[in-house]
Amino acid sequence: MTPAKTTRGCRRLGTSLSLLLLASPCPALGAEGDQDQPVYLEADSVELDEANSVSHYKGSVFVKQGTMEMEADEMTVHHYPDRRPKRIIAFGKPAKYRQDVDGEKEKVEAEALRMEYDAAKDEITLVGEALLFQGQDTFRSDRIVYDRARGQVKAGASAKGSERVRITINPAQQ
Repeated sequence: MTPAKTTRGCRRLGTSLSLLLLASPCPALGAEGDQDQPVYLEADSVELDEANSVSHYKGSVFVKQGTMEMEADEMTVHHYPDRRPKRIIAFGKPAKYRQDVDGEKEKVEAEALRMEYDAAKDEITLVGEALLFQGQDTFRSDRIVYDRARGQVKAGASAKGSERVRITINPAQQ
C-alpha cells in the first residue's frame, strides 16, 4: 500500500469513527436542532424521585427527541436541578440508539448491553457486546469509550475492556 493510500485510509478511519461515535443517549448530539425538540418517552412503568433528581423507566423503554431514538429494557436518568440529564444509564439485550447526523445519508446506530452518558465529562460508554455502525462501517468491542470533549476514542484494553477491537470500513461509494 502506498503512503498516499495509507493516509487516505487513516483519514477515512478517523472520519468513520468520528461519524460512528456521534451516537449517544444525549439529546445534544446528532442532527442540528434535535436538542431543541420535545422529548417523547414510553415505558411500562416509571418511578420519579424528584427529591433526588432521578427517574427510572422499566419495560420496553422508548425515547425520541427529534431524529434521536433509544430503546432499552430499563433506563435511569439522573437530572440536574433544571431537569437536563446529568447521567443516563440504559440497559437492554441490547439497548439500541440511532440518530441522523447532519450531512450524512446513513443514521449512526449503536448497540450494547449497557450504555452510559456522562454529561459532565461529555463521555459516552458502551459496555458489553458494544457495536457502533453507520451503513456498513462497524466498530466492535466489549467496551468502547468516546470522550467527545477531547475527541478521543478508546476501545478494548485501552478502555478497560478485555476483547480485541474489530473495525470494518467499506470503501466510499462515489
